[in-house]
Amino acid sequence: MKRFHLLPILVFYMLGACAQTDANPELIIDPTESYVEGKWELVKIVGSMIQIVIEGDDLKRKQHYTFTNDGHFSKTTEEDQYKSESTGTYTIESVTENFEEKYIGVVILMFLEGDGYAENCSSGEVEKEYLHISKDGQLVNISSAPCDGPYLHYLKLEE
Repeated sequence: MKRFHLLPILVFYMLGACAQTDANPELIIDPTESYVEGKWELVKIVGSMIQIVIEGDDLKRKQHYTFTNDGHFSKTTEEDQYKSESTGTYTIESVTENFEEKYIGVVILMFLEGDGYAENCSSGEVEKEYLHISKDGQLVNISSAPCDGPYLHYLKLEE
């Protein structure tokens, strides 16, 4: 008989546990179902040397990445009179230990064709660009910041 008195408490506890949700769910990167697949748009530029933030109507550069599930990407850029389009391949890798606090992965772009360029700070890997996947779901290019370039933030467009 005493067992039946514990049953309502146990059921109440189980229902309460199921109602709990994580306010900041962890993003899962599955290389077979690419998190980056789709179109991403530049939404913010942040200065690396001085804290200047350009976004919204002040953002004059229009830049998009489109990632396909077969490991290819295209990049288009328009700013004033400059227009370019590039294509290539990409892979997704884990971030190194020193980036784990802010990022959960890195998309490595290998530029193969087109008139655009990889935004980076490396003279040795001119054709490569690195987009870090932030914990809040953005793609962030931090590659040119060490050479006084900006941080570029991209959001995925709804399909």
